Amino acid sequence: MKTWRWLRILMVAVLIISVEGCGSSGTETSNSSTSNSSDDASDSDDNSSASSTTDSSQYAVSYAETAGTYDPEDVLDNITFDYVIEIDFTQNTARLLSETAQAITGDGVTVLAEDTASVIVSATEYGITISSSVNAKIRYNLSGELDGTLSVSSAGDYQLYLDDVTIIGSAGPALDLESSKKAFIATASGTTNMLMDSATRSMTMKAALYGKGPMVFSGEGTLMVTGSYKHGIFSKDYIRVQSGELDVAVSSKDAVRSVNGFIFDDGELTINAAGTVTDDESKGVKVEGSEGDDGAGRGYIVINGGYLDITSVDKAITAGWDIDDDAETVDTSDDPSPYVEINNGVISITTTGTPYEYVSDGTTVSCSPEGIEGKSDLTINSGYLTVSTTDDGLNAGDSITINGGYLYCASSDNDAIDSNGSLTITGGVIVAIGASVPEGAFDCDQNTFAITGGTLVGIGGALSKPTTTACTQNVVILGSGTQGSTIGVKAAGGTVAFAFTIPQSYTTMLLSSPDIETGTRYTIHTGGTASGDETFHGLYLSNLSYSQGAAGSSFTVSSCVTNIGMR
Repeated sequence: MKTWRWLRILMVAVLIISVEGCGSSGTETSNSSTSNSSDDASDSDDNSSASSTTDSSQYAVSYAETAGTYDPEDVLDNITFDYVIEIDFTQNTARLLSETAQAITGDGVTVLAEDTASVIVSATEYGITISSSVNAKIRYNLSGELDGTLSVSSAGDYQLYLDDVTIIGSAGPALDLESSKKAFIATASGTTNMLMDSATRSMTMKAALYGKGPMVFSGEGTLMVTGSYKHGIFSKDYIRVQSGELDVAVSSKDAVRSVNGFIFDDGELTINAAGTVTDDESKGVKVEGSEGDDGAGRGYIVINGGYLDITSVDKAITAGWDIDDDAETVDTSDDPSPYVEINNGVISITTTGTPYEYVSDGTTVSCSPEGIEGKSDLTINSGYLTVSTTDDGLNAGDSITINGGYLYCASSDNDAIDSNGSLTITGGVIVAIGASVPEGAFDCDQNTFAITGGTLVGIGGALSKPTTTACTQNVVILGSGTQGSTIGVKAAGGTVAFAFTIPQSYTTMLLSSPDIETGTRYTIHTGGTASGDETFHGLYLSNLSYSQGAAGSSFTVSSCVTNIGMR
């Protein structure tokens, strides 16, 4: 491997070491306590030190084949390619498989001719261009190092098979995919492939990997994408990741951005989005959505399994089309559907920016470093999520529904879970940590808040009170508690129904568990020691025990919502 390639790898490492903040600009409350404490939400939990004994690997298993977004035509193993063309950038040669390699020149080399159609590979001012007018599926085996841009135009779907490839755009993107046809981008087993763009350019494409059509990523190797101009990866259609390791680092705008959708089926995605330009800070994954025939019902994000690790200044994951801000017509039949659906996956999210919003010359300027945002609905069916943010951990315009999985969601400056519409919890294990008053663990304004299952705890300054008529599982609201203390809720007979080690001082706690029974009298204990078969960020699960500690307030559960901590 050449020395300059190692130098560029070092540049990538330097870029992703630090993700800075957004810049320098910077319901109801409780009246009773579970211990002698003061509200001090600023003593936030250190996410890295929070412990869990839960095996998260089972949540990486892909549910792609049962998801509504499954498309067999996106599965590379289902595709038969009619031709294979090999291009060696280092040797500057191209050939149809099994034929003699030819030098790539400015006049172009015809590597395939079919009637009046052909595939021509040419050297250009900016790099190398593949032009295919052949109406067939073609696989391009790529190897070597290119100092320039690889541009592709194609009459049919095609595959770029990356076998230890490095492409460094000298005046533009690394890859410029000009065809609206589907591009399968696959990495060879055991290889590390690099795509880097230029920070300044003559070519105006707005990403290191830019495409006008769908992109489907797969393989058994690694693809590293570094964007210095704007985005890391951009598609005017949708992006799907099926397998392989994909690392994306950007210093300007968004790491992964598309218009019509982002689907993560399996594999490993690591994002470092470090741009700090005011009102345009870097996001992790953003889907724009587009009003019109091509975008109707699209604009969504679906995660079916695998591993995602995202650090971003602004929002980590957002389906961002907003009907109030982005709609150009009153007709809603051609509107996108900007929802987020998580069916499985091990997801780790950190946002670092400082939230702000102000008006300058009549224009709103803002940064909202939320964890996961769906402008319509956000649904979590399963998964293992660790979300640590400076703004809302989860946010949705219409509804949030949590049906299962493990969710740790902590916000230092806002709500842990915030729905502008309804909030429904039917299952799962949830630890939600919100900021001080007026923020909190669960916020859905005065809309329906239904709890029908799951084991959950939320702490913060305030919260939305669950809707009694919508709840079928008992919920208890308690008063303030002190960081570091362990709380236990014990029945009169000594059975422990709930135990939690408090990560930060709070004003209000909400807890719910199927072990809290109607008609039973419970006593709150603090300062003791708890244990269980499993722990999740301080929440003890299964076969609970609690010893020592001081007995405090008692209550009897007589309705689905027992409130002894909110005024």
